[in-house]
Amino acid sequence: MAHISVHDLPRVREVGRILAGHGFVEVARLVGMEAKVGGGDIPLPRRIRMALAELGPTFIKLGQVLSVRPDILPPSVIAELATLQDAAPQVPFEAIRAQVERELGGTLEERFASFQATPVASASIAQVHFAVLHDGREVAVKVQRPGIEPILTSDLHILTTLARLLEGQGGFGAWTPVAIVQEFERALAGELDFLQEAAASERFRSNHAKTAGIRAPAVLRELSSKRVLVMERVNGRRLNDVEGGSELGVAAMRKIIESWYLQLFEHGFFHGDPHPGNMMVLEDGTLVFLDFGLTGVLTGEMQEVLTSVFTGLAFKDAEAVALAIYRAGATSERVDLKAFRGEIERMMAKYEGASLSKLSERGSLTEFVEVAARYRILLPREYAILARATSIVDGIGKRLLPDADIVEEVRPYAQRLITQRFGPERLGIDAVRALQHAQVAFRDLPTQTNQLLLDLERGRIVITTKDPDADALRRDVRHAASRLGLGLAATGLVVASSVLLAAWNPQVMGVPVVGVAATMAFLGATVVFTVLGAHLALARGSLALWRKNSVAVFRFFRPAGGRPVQND
Repeated sequence: MAHISVHDLPRVREVGRILAGHGFVEVARLVGMEAKVGGGDIPLPRRIRMALAELGPTFIKLGQVLSVRPDILPPSVIAELATLQDAAPQVPFEAIRAQVERELGGTLEERFASFQATPVASASIAQVHFAVLHDGREVAVKVQRPGIEPILTSDLHILTTLARLLEGQGGFGAWTPVAIVQEFERALAGELDFLQEAAASERFRSNHAKTAGIRAPAVLRELSSKRVLVMERVNGRRLNDVEGGSELGVAAMRKIIESWYLQLFEHGFFHGDPHPGNMMVLEDGTLVFLDFGLTGVLTGEMQEVLTSVFTGLAFKDAEAVALAIYRAGATSERVDLKAFRGEIERMMAKYEGASLSKLSERGSLTEFVEVAARYRILLPREYAILARATSIVDGIGKRLLPDADIVEEVRPYAQRLITQRFGPERLGIDAVRALQHAQVAFRDLPTQTNQLLLDLERGRIVITTKDPDADALRRDVRHAASRLGLGLAATGLVVASSVLLAAWNPQVMGVPVVGVAATMAFLGATVVFTVLGAHLALARGSLALWRKNSVAVFRFFRPAGGRPVQND
């Protein structure tokens, strides 16, 4: 992404002032600001949430995106960010009218029989209005706020520059600041394109077409665009309003469990934000999922991992769960599998016979993701989103099924998984696949063996070893040689100056002026060389970081045209 334009500098100063006011003064100084430090004794998670809320829509959305990523942030920060409210002032109706007419073509009256001027919801990116089509169908119209994209783009430029300045000064586990901003940019791009949300809603609706009592609203494609989304209006009760433990609540929760099983283990496509506000219960008991701005896709391999974890939890096999999580991720260092399995086993023990109301608020999968992060096992982002979504479902279950045994509730689905996974049809498919892989391996074996022997004969095989102690010793020798070289250079300058001054040394009033001046200069050079050598020895490999930060600062204060910024 391009560097920040000079036109963004006022916003940069505002960001620095707000961050400093909440105690993040080091970040403010990175953008060249000296501001009054605030924050006081307020805990760090709350200060982060307060700063994001004050910074505005883009940063609120950043907090909401990060609140579903337990692999990036610790639980205390995630819990605080989950309370961020994405509310915004209403856009004037005339601006909404112009946006709809521009996107759909024609006048509002040509497209709708009636269109409510007052929105039913207003957020940072869009607001929702109810309308009626000419054929009498009631619809909900989601309209993107006019002019929001340039604002988001400007803030993303600022976030990227801040992330680059912070690069190398610590991150969030295995995630660097730049990687976090890139992840946010990808998520934001999906939310700005309503056609992606329309496709996700249609996919969910198609996946549940044969499942009684579970569906998503129909999308009217002919009236939808990148910035306007028209769906059928759903009239029912929000899940928030359904009483826990009631017959309706129990039935709704069992539908959620069934749908969740289908989404994860059969469809490979799941709702990423299934909070109670995004679900409605109709009069006939049908459960309707809403708002598909955040979804996840699971590959066949990911579903295999989830199957192993799910069945391992149901049948108390800690080793199967630990190995499944380990194989699902990536790690650059050795993992103590025995200790990892022991921690998984201790976590599983508290779920045995526990009711939903007594379980951890974070949910089982979220805890597994956190444990994997502690052991430096990097899981794909889909698992983190899924873990957060599952914890939301757990929270709904605590309210609607407070006294139910979670293991007993999910055991029928685990048995179905076992039947599907180890049934004759599946075993036959696995056997055929294994034979195909073996055939390819045996077919390529002679060629690979010949290639190996030829490389060995021609001396092309190189065996490399890595010894951390040897690397440290080489660094120490390199720095010692640098200091010794600087010292010899300084000594040579002093000796050379003495020889030169012995041949020519005029005096003024009996004082050898040139000799005194030269001696002071050479002594100064010696001090500089010595200090520089010591500083380099202490800095070790940080010169690259200094150079990178210097370039980032230069780009930060350079306008789009490439000329330096002129100060008044």
